[in-house]
Amino acid sequence: KGTLVVFVVSSMLSIGLAVQTAQLVAPLRSPAWILRALIANFVLAPAVALSIGAVLAIDPGYELGLLLLGFAAGAPLLPKLAEAGRADVASATALMVLLMAASVVVMPLALPLFVKGAQVNPWQIAAPPVVLMLAPLALGMAARRLAPRIGARLLPALSKTSNIGFVAVVLLICGTNLTALAAVLGSGAIGAAMLFVVLLFALAWALGEPHPAGRRLLGYATAGRNVGAALVTAGASAAEPKATVMLIVT
Repeated sequence: KGTLVVFVVSSMLSIGLAVQTAQLVAPLRSPAWILRALIANFVLAPAVALSIGAVLAIDPGYELGLLLLGFAAGAPLLPKLAEAGRADVASATALMVLLMAASVVVMPLALPLFVKGAQVNPWQIAAPPVVLMLAPLALGMAARRLAPRIGARLLPALSKTSNIGFVAVVLLICGTNLTALAAVLGSGAIGAAMLFVVLLFALAWALGEPHPAGRRLLGYATAGRNVGAALVTAGASAAEPKATVMLIVT
């Protein structure tokens, strides 16, 4: 958790120092851009989760895990994925904030319709992004505006810390979840998770803007789900353990 916090906070601070406010706000002025993102993440993603569960006939617990992910959008890794994939980081950050905010609204309303006994606390979902992401982002933007020289000196170190943290998070996630991966071998869960991610990227790519960078960004944003929000919901709803395992596997 400590490594993830360092990565997220340093990433948001560096983005705030490097990106102008106008660059973050500009994508949000396009209704078509917002509509594409919302359709991909809150219509297509749940539909794909339900379809995979029905077609592959996986265990109901694993199917529930996919459905939780289907409604949980706005992955914290999105800006770093955009940077690595040569997409626009400012647009990725704006999209991440939009999808996180939408998840806080959509999950409490939609999940009880599909999952009996689902309990979703909006504040439990919203608190971590506000504290770990939006606050550092705002602090970085304020430093860029009020103390540009200090910000310029801090930016290289923060960017390096963010890059190292990203690699460390990926390695830790893989290493700490080997047991969970081994436990589901032969159950169809891994294949279902891979199909879920691939289909979401492909569908979002097809739905995205005409230019390749915009398609890639929507693909990253849709295929990369907000596992943290899904885990919070699974814990609050006392969901079947297999649902949590599916979240980790995916």
